[in-house]
Amino acid sequence: MPPKPSESEWIRPQDFTIDTRLLELVPREVAEHWEVFPLELKENGGGGQSVLTVAMGEADNLFVQDQLVNLTGCKILARRANPQDIRRAIIQHYDALEESTLTGRLSSFDHPTMGEERSRANALTGLEEAPAVTAVNNIIDAAVVERASDIHLEPQSSRLYVRFRIDGMMYDHTTLKLEMHASLISRVKILSRLNIAERRLPQDGRFDLRSKGKEYDVRVSIVPGTMGEKIVMRLLPKAASGLKLRELGLSARNLALVEDLIGRPYGMLLATGPTGSGKTTSLYAALSKIDCTTRNVITIEDPVEYELPRVTQIQVHPKIGLTFASGLRSILRQDPDVLMVGEIRDAETLEMTIQAALTGHLVFSTLHCNDAAGAIARMVDMGAEPFLVASSLSGLISQRLVRRVCRECKTAYKPDKELLDQLGVTEPAEFFRGVGCATCRGTGYWGRTSVFEVLDPDEDFHTAVVRKESASDLRKLMRAKGVPNLLIDGLQKARDGVTTIDEVLRAVYVEK
Repeated sequence: MPPKPSESEWIRPQDFTIDTRLLELVPREVAEHWEVFPLELKENGGGGQSVLTVAMGEADNLFVQDQLVNLTGCKILARRANPQDIRRAIIQHYDALEESTLTGRLSSFDHPTMGEERSRANALTGLEEAPAVTAVNNIIDAAVVERASDIHLEPQSSRLYVRFRIDGMMYDHTTLKLEMHASLISRVKILSRLNIAERRLPQDGRFDLRSKGKEYDVRVSIVPGTMGEKIVMRLLPKAASGLKLRELGLSARNLALVEDLIGRPYGMLLATGPTGSGKTTSLYAALSKIDCTTRNVITIEDPVEYELPRVTQIQVHPKIGLTFASGLRSILRQDPDVLMVGEIRDAETLEMTIQAALTGHLVFSTLHCNDAAGAIARMVDMGAEPFLVASSLSGLISQRLVRRVCRECKTAYKPDKELLDQLGVTEPAEFFRGVGCATCRGTGYWGRTSVFEVLDPDEDFHTAVVRKESASDLRKLMRAKGVPNLLIDGLQKARDGVTTIDEVLRAVYVEK
């Protein structure tokens, strides 16, 4: 047990050994509502009032203390703690308590047949306190608190692993008894309106939820594995607030270029990069700059990730024939001014996107390739005529996501000279990294930003495209004209203390 702190000192709940009886004394819903956590109880054997020590973000909040006195019948000794530490302690200790309780209740169940599983799943829909309901709710709440973008439920030979993707990296959150797997699968399938009895084929679904005061669209993917079905749930905030160009990580030069490209009346603006590089988010931020009152804005996406006001958004549905190409053909008859095509996947979609840009529409879209120069070669390889590409293309954005350095534990250091020489850094430079702390969960990172390469093609570039020059030659032309590439932009952010050299090297390929 750590030494008793004074009332003015900050404490950490993780430094205490928690008796499970305290978790029953202060129920989870009370702890979450008031953001408090019980630390220790000193019982007075002489008939006096027992003293309950609790961690509170606002230790001088007498109203909350009075509520705890009425609830527990104890005198409250409040200690100041970081609210985030309190939330983590709530998740860690209450989850562990509920797992043992849930497992005990589930252990009395036999493994169901398909018919029995459907019957039991139907019963779960009406039982808000059913084990599976509680477990799934707690897992999702924990993911929201930890800022996870994806939740993975992975059955292995002896345990069920719950993993979160946070800031692009995977972390183990907890493990559960394997006996809980079937019940959790059923609950998620019910929420997603999927076939409870189907275990052999992959299934995709979605559902809406509200957690911690925010609304989310949850995209669900279930695939059968050798150890059982695996679930991945992606959490997409419904509100598109915060999707602002200035918050994406664009440098002053790149921000001015992108704003100019968005302000043009027609042309094609492409965002390029691998899956999960933030392309769609950048296009949403670009759309948020469009005056949707005086212009008709229509998007076709797979899936629609954020709801935008005054924008008509269409989700593709290939099973009924609504593809990007067929949808785009219909959209062009809707008198649009601005279009967003979620992804150019085939030659037909590319051809129609180019034609839309050439006929007076401003078109945003994404393309999977490594950089801006590679996007040109990709379009030509897909069958587009080089002169049409050159005529329709107004701008190219290439980007990667990198983790931000944690502000709480950021320290300056000087990298090895050999590394700086490899990166082409000749002048003395000071860089930053996080050493790890409670705020960042020991990772040294908190949140993400992007590194960018933005190209506004000039006449020389158009001529090179028409001559069918290779991607390598186009990159040389860009360097000759001083266009900062992804590595240059990333290294500048590392110098500014936004990210680290390691993150830049992880996200950006450096040619040897």
